[in-house]
Amino acid sequence: MSLFSKRVKTLRRSKVDPALGIAAYDKGDFQTALPILLPLARDGHAESQYRLGMMYANGNGIVQDYGDAVEWLGKAAGQGHVEAQYQLGQIYVSGRGAPHGTTHVVKWFRRASERNHSAAQANLDLLHPNGLGVPQDLEAGIGWYRKAAEAGLPTAQASLGLLHANGQGVPRDMEEAVRLLRASAEAGLPAGQFHLGSLYAGVEGVAQDYDEVLRWYGAAAEQGHVIAQLNLGMLYASGRGVPCDYETAARWYREAAEQGNAAAQVNLGLLYANGQGVPRDYIKVVEWFRKAAEQGSGSAQFNLAFILANGIAGRQDHAEAVIWYRKAAIGGNTAAQINLGLMYMNGQGVVTDYTEALEWFRKAAETNNASAQANIGLLHLNGRGVPADAAVAARWFHMAAEQGNGAAQIQLGHLYADGRGVPQDLIQAYMWFSQAASGLQPGEEMNRVTANLNAIAERLSSEDITKAMDMARSLRGK
Repeated sequence: MSLFSKRVKTLRRSKVDPALGIAAYDKGDFQTALPILLPLARDGHAESQYRLGMMYANGNGIVQDYGDAVEWLGKAAGQGHVEAQYQLGQIYVSGRGAPHGTTHVVKWFRRASERNHSAAQANLDLLHPNGLGVPQDLEAGIGWYRKAAEAGLPTAQASLGLLHANGQGVPRDMEEAVRLLRASAEAGLPAGQFHLGSLYAGVEGVAQDYDEVLRWYGAAAEQGHVIAQLNLGMLYASGRGVPCDYETAARWYREAAEQGNAAAQVNLGLLYANGQGVPRDYIKVVEWFRKAAEQGSGSAQFNLAFILANGIAGRQDHAEAVIWYRKAAIGGNTAAQINLGLMYMNGQGVVTDYTEALEWFRKAAETNNASAQANIGLLHLNGRGVPADAAVAARWFHMAAEQGNGAAQIQLGHLYADGRGVPQDLIQAYMWFSQAASGLQPGEEMNRVTANLNAIAERLSSEDITKAMDMARSLRGK
């Protein structure tokens, strides 16, 4: 029992009607409810014990204390209060305020289920398929789901429907899955509405129907179902099943983003970046990317770093950009690994460190990324972070060039023209310069490559040039 609860000014039970405390609780007036319910709970009134336990569990009108929640719910549960048994089981499942003991979980869920509490039956069922505190028994679990579903419990209907949709423990039966999910959806269960909408979005065995998708995603989204809100945003942004409508997409992304959904925060940030459905506003872009980045979204971390590194939203901040690139890079974001390597190579936001740059390029190259391969080749060619070795550089340039990396193709052209790291081969040099030129726009770099082509052409026969061009076309056709 917490000291706080002992300081609460209480009313004598003989002068108090329990209905007054319950009514105050139901209205959310916990400050009024507490001094009424506490003496009643101490005197053994089960409903008051249950309400007091829930107040402690949720921190309603009193300091949250799961130990006291367990105490009061336990007293009510011991008197046969079904909701108290169910809620006590949930607390033991989560291990909050009590040892994470599955014996207690099973005990209280079983007591509640024996009194036909369908939600407790559904939760007890969860223990069977997951082998938590009882032998794993999917068949028994499905029996509990079916019993609760037949009693009209929407959560059990949705759970059983998903089992049928996935063929888990029961035959895959999409007709039955739709029937059960529809029953839970029509009962107003947001999860049931969402999953029903998802079946109609394009699951084998269910005819695609975007009217149904929008209907049920919309119903779930209006009740605050965050993934339904996100999915609605994506439908309207892509124009899939509905006319493209960025304003509506922004509305639903915002609803999900304000609930903390990182994907929605990123997508809303992108709408602000592109001025789609909302005014272009890079301050808002940074705001939403930062929220998602702080939750660990690799794409948000990369985009935030890119904005900071390039000063897109104002002043450049290479030091903070490095922080976010590193977080994304550690999480496996290849583009971040490359950009972090470039920051180390160019000394932006960090002290120049070619060894560190090479390490990040190598991580990105593990995914066969051409840009990373080209940068590794450049470090080997120039002896930065490693001994200079044109032959090693040529191998890395080849890997990148064969994937279409123009910078690597230009470097190979020079190596073959000069015979560095590879035997001199003017036909190969011409081929690689030609390949690079095909991907360039008019400008200084195009002019330099064209000059190299012309210089080599003067040293080749027309047959050699034809051979080089044939090789280039063959490479582009791969």
